Amino acid sequence: RLRRDGAMAYNGRAMEPRIQYAQTADGVSIAFYTLGEGMPLVAMPNTPFSHTQLEWQIPELRSFYERLAEKRLLVRYDPRGTGLSERDVADYSLDAYLLDLEAVVDHLGLERFTLYAAFALGPVGIAYGARHPERVSRLLLWCSWARASDAWRSPLAQSFVALRDKDWETYTETVAHALLGWSAGEPVRRYAALMRESATRERMRAALAACSEFDVTSLLPQVRSPAVVLHRRGVAFPGVDNARALASQIANARLIVLE
Repeated sequence: RLRRDGAMAYNGRAMEPRIQYAQTADGVSIAFYTLGEGMPLVAMPNTPFSHTQLEWQIPELRSFYERLAEKRLLVRYDPRGTGLSERDVADYSLDAYLLDLEAVVDHLGLERFTLYAAFALGPVGIAYGARHPERVSRLLLWCSWARASDAWRSPLAQSFVALRDKDWETYTETVAHALLGWSAGEPVRRYAALMRESATRERMRAALAACSEFDVTSLLPQVRSPAVVLHRRGVAFPGVDNARALASQIANARLIVLE
């Protein structure tokens, strides 16, 4: 049967959602899907590791997004240069990533929504929340930071950079371990394969180079929406100290560290 969001359902489980497209103010085509009904939750991805179609084939990710959509309208999109969105782009600035988000929420006519931002796009979520407090009902920051250099200067992060240019497959599997905290085995291999399909090595390098320069610490006092900083102890990058520091800089933010 067909759900309202356009996703096929079988035995109570949503099948692969229908991919739609929105165009940014600078002319980039952004792929997105919606799932479920209710108050909107816009889930920003961990660029450049995003592929809205392939992630649906990974049980751990699929289950995560299905749970998010149980009582709300989930909106997921691929940022520029990744997944099913337009890949031939040169601008990976913070303002450019803001255009991706704005294109999707404006296309859907969302007036107010919860914003979930993960890892490298956390600063983009913070910037949007600071600039549009009337639209963001709650800001959820998962394993992220306000100043990228705080996370990227760690020895572990520097080892990622060195490995990326030497062994592409080992790099993606190592990063999958560090980002997700999964134990060794098939889940990590599946996510690493998705990472390799999300963007070319060159696009990934360009996106990460740009994201490593993001710094929105000056905007933190302007965040008025209720904020929750989330982290999992098993995640090696960034460290939990990063989460504590971020939460301490946002007024009335809650810090939740999951086991």
